[in-house]
Amino acid sequence: MSRRPRTGARVTKAATRFGRITRRLGLLPAVLLAVSAGAAIALAAYWILRVVIHTSSAPAAPIDLTKLAFTVVGGIGGVVALVIAYRRQRDIEQGRFVERFGAAAAQLGSGDVAVRLAGVYAMAGAADESDGPRRQQCVDVLCGYLRLPYDVDHGSTGRTKLVTTTPRVERGRDRGTVEEHVEYRQNDREVRRTIVRVIIDRLRSDSEYDWSASDFDFRDAHLEESGFGSTTFGGSARFARATFAATADFRGATFTGAADFRNATFTDTAYFKNATFAGTTDFRDATFADTAYFKNATFTGPAHFRRSAFAAISYFRNATFSADTDFRSATFADTTYFRNGVFGGTADFTSTAFGGTADFTGTAFSATAYFGLTAFSGTAYFEDAEFTGDAHFTSAAFTATAYFAGTRFGSAASFLGTDFGSQRISFDGPGRWGAIAPRFDWDADPRTKPANVDLQDRPPPVSGQDTGLAPDAGNGRVGEPVGEGRQIG
Repeated sequence: MSRRPRTGARVTKAATRFGRITRRLGLLPAVLLAVSAGAAIALAAYWILRVVIHTSSAPAAPIDLTKLAFTVVGGIGGVVALVIAYRRQRDIEQGRFVERFGAAAAQLGSGDVAVRLAGVYAMAGAADESDGPRRQQCVDVLCGYLRLPYDVDHGSTGRTKLVTTTPRVERGRDRGTVEEHVEYRQNDREVRRTIVRVIIDRLRSDSEYDWSASDFDFRDAHLEESGFGSTTFGGSARFARATFAATADFRGATFTGAADFRNATFTDTAYFKNATFAGTTDFRDATFADTAYFKNATFTGPAHFRRSAFAAISYFRNATFSADTDFRSATFADTTYFRNGVFGGTADFTSTAFGGTADFTGTAFSATAYFGLTAFSGTAYFEDAEFTGDAHFTSAAFTATAYFAGTRFGSAASFLGTDFGSQRISFDGPGRWGAIAPRFDWDADPRTKPANVDLQDRPPPVSGQDTGLAPDAGNGRVGEPVGEGRQIG
């Protein structure tokens, strides 16, 4: 079967639905439907000839009527024969698929690693020669195998069983022993890696067979090989609670549907550079134990990173978030780069903790930006950042130096309750404030301004002026769903 073009995905789904309806019809209803369709076409042709084209209305000769009758009867017979032949061929194909699918599934369940490997390719072959629901069945089986319990320590060994014997003691008396039997799939690591490679090969544009329209469910899977670079997920991609035991490479990947990485664990470097997320993206409660690269990534739909944990350096440089973005209560233990990023929707960093340098230099916030209760433990850079909408820094805490030089506040900005610490806080840059004066705790008495806050060319506050700020919700900005720059330190 040749590779399907991705542009015809909607047409393919419509054809699949029509085919599913026709398969449910019995033979007699199918024949009647075909005859009725043929009669309708004949009547339409007759109407066009008599009414539109105005053919002759002279009475037809008996021989012509006889020829017409034979033609109609022959046409009906041909339609009936065609329907019967089609149904027979369809049943043969269905039976052949069931046979191949069953044989491949049996091989995947074998205790022999060589047989299981053969089963992987047999199941992939059945998917290649199928389409729609049948292909999805094959994909579900392969993904289901990856979701099976897996023991990392015994994944590449020939051990098939582990027997643990422990003494049994009741009321201080020896009651013998208790044996616990644990069975393993022999050399299962290679089988799992083969499944991942087979799937990845068919998600790339240069593949002979295209599985990108299918849904992929890797929830709870343990993935030791994750080279998904330049792949396309046209359906849903579920990686919730998955563990990426090695480098997770999604560079240049495209997620057309929803991408679910909730509670996923990335034990090694995670690459999402130049990745495109067209649907809802969910990284809530995800853990990045090593460097995370999201440079030049594009998030067209809502992006959720609530409570995600970044243990090492994270790069979001030049990333584009077109819809609402949620980083509430996220933790960045090391340097974080959002330099030159674009937030087209609400950007919510409420209660986020930046343990290292936070670089938002040149970042553009088109809608409301929430940094309330955010903790900046390292140097914070907002130089040349642009806040078109309201900017909430209410009750934020700056432990180290913070630079707002050249920052443009086009709308209302609130720093009420903000703890500026003891290090230098620079607001250099004349004419950078919006028409509405920013709010500080010392507005009523400028003498209470902390000495470490360097506030230049700020317009004087107007008594009783409307700040224009929406309520600082701090929580619930984004509904629940579903590098590098400056070298510092």
